[in-house]
Amino acid sequence: VSHELKSPLGAVQQNLFVLADDLSEIMNEEQNTKLKRLQSRISDLVKLINTWLRAISVDVSSIRENFEPTSMAIVINKAVEDVQTHATRKAIDIETSGADTKSFVSGDEGTLVEAVVNIVGNAVKYSRMGGHVSISAEETGDHVHIIVADDGVGIAPEDLPHLFEDFYVGKSKTEGERRSGVGLAITRRIIEAHDGSISVESTLGKGSTFVIQLPVLAN
Repeated sequence: VSHELKSPLGAVQQNLFVLADDLSEIMNEEQNTKLKRLQSRISDLVKLINTWLRAISVDVSSIRENFEPTSMAIVINKAVEDVQTHATRKAIDIETSGADTKSFVSGDEGTLVEAVVNIVGNAVKYSRMGGHVSISAEETGDHVHIIVADDGVGIAPEDLPHLFEDFYVGKSKTEGERRSGVGLAITRRIIEAHDGSISVESTLGKGSTFVIQLPVLAN
């Protein structure tokens, strides 16, 4: 279904850009705004479909084929860089502690960055304007813990058991934020493919804390 939807939406998207270029000199400001809104909405739909496809197509076995010593400091820094623009728009401060960790894991950098981006991105998404998000890395024994905490809207107790299920959308929400219900499910699959685990604690109205645990490589 996703593939069938992408083709016509792609055609609409392409023609809207052509139309905007052809009419750029004769449209008034209101017409231009409406056309840009159309382009934005179509783009949102295409992104949503791509997210659905990503949820279905995550192949644990193929992830493992790319494993190599991977720096968690690099993973964290890339993830923060990825979500920084969204955080800046909401005046949210992202604090990192232990982002210079020396921990290495056997893993695939690209998918680990994706997993951390999903968690940090959610922390920003479900934080109020001017909120605070912290990311820390702690090595304990033979594991490294990546801890992402926010002071946002929190998660309802009845949602917690289902949070990492495919397409599950909880009750907690913030104004203007879109949800697909697949980001955390993808994250869980990626972390489990790395022989790790992910957990969450949350208080409704006060914020959430996610913990990713991964086995570290011996020095």
